[in-house]
Amino acid sequence: MATTADCRSRLDTIVCLPINEWAGLPLNSHHLMREAASRGYRVLYVDPIGLRRPTVTRKDLAKLGRRLRLLKTPLVSVEPGIWRLAAAAIPLQDMDLGIALNKRLLAFQVRRALRQIGADRVLLWAYPPQLVALRFEIPCDLAIYHRTDEYASMPGMDADLLEAHEIRAVAAADLCIAPVRSYFDGPLRSARRALWLPNAVDQHLFDPSLIGPDPIADVPHPRLLVMGTFDAWVDLGLLTEVMSNRPDWSLVLAGTPKVSLERLLALENVHFLGRVPYTELSTLVSHCDVGLVPFRLGPVAAAAMPSKLYQYLAAGLPVLCTPFLDPALFSGWVAIAAARREEFIRAIEDLLAADSPTQRRARRTFIREHTWTARFDTVEGELERLN
Repeated sequence: MATTADCRSRLDTIVCLPINEWAGLPLNSHHLMREAASRGYRVLYVDPIGLRRPTVTRKDLAKLGRRLRLLKTPLVSVEPGIWRLAAAAIPLQDMDLGIALNKRLLAFQVRRALRQIGADRVLLWAYPPQLVALRFEIPCDLAIYHRTDEYASMPGMDADLLEAHEIRAVAAADLCIAPVRSYFDGPLRSARRALWLPNAVDQHLFDPSLIGPDPIADVPHPRLLVMGTFDAWVDLGLLTEVMSNRPDWSLVLAGTPKVSLERLLALENVHFLGRVPYTELSTLVSHCDVGLVPFRLGPVAAAAMPSKLYQYLAAGLPVLCTPFLDPALFSGWVAIAAARREEFIRAIEDLLAADSPTQRRARRTFIREHTWTARFDTVEGELERLN
């Protein structure tokens, strides 16, 4: 396998074009770019300009206001080796003209930022498909297209426009990366070089010495935990049925709601914590009894590889999912049950009955192979073969 020195002799800077802002919860792009910086790469993390045109909603207006404030000091060092660039953009992301104009505007800002941070050999690492073409507008040695989501299924997206730009992105990229294998039989099937790269866990966060006292001591055991974004793909109806039928169980919800949780929260045994700071996640998870990923079957779930799966296992929790997950990846480590009340309840009962300190240690040991350090090792191996 290639070493860091091998890749660093050819590449010294990564321009990351992510889906998520630097100030948001740490996700795939944050973890990989932090790993890159720890190995000596310069990282220019370009806050996203968005995949869709903003609307006149409180959320979009707040995001627009935040971006305008950041433009006062667009280039800022946020961590050793990492610079965040807040880029100006035209809010016409859902049409070809807007994409073309933003590509030129973004290229100008990126080129200027690269000069400021002293970049030499550049790798473009793009998550939105329409931005892979930026490789032709900036000094760039290699380009990655990293597909992490089923973008066309998200609200407000122009599926035909995204598909057209994704075809061009795959053709332009030297390497296409995805966390689920099905993408390589679908949108990435024409990739020149493809790399399956599942999500992973920040193992340091789950160091037992960092686990604090129980943050929800007043919530009775057994505790079922659901973390993440509560959107249309989360089966809230299933959770409501399960908790209505098992008042002796507690359901803990931690994350950001994008749909109404009113019916579920009406139950006395359901506890909503809101967004939990990332550094406190390991403590919360470690004090629960079963981690749940109750996704509805559909385009989003079919391509999902949630980070919460790795976080549950890193804390030693038994995990139960609906049948969206490729069973081969976590065979023997994650239980799968149909999204029917009786089957889901029975599966939870089985997990609670079988859990033990030995089982928890085994899960923590298994997940040590699935770290962001290991994932970046794999990427560097591919990059060395490309150079």
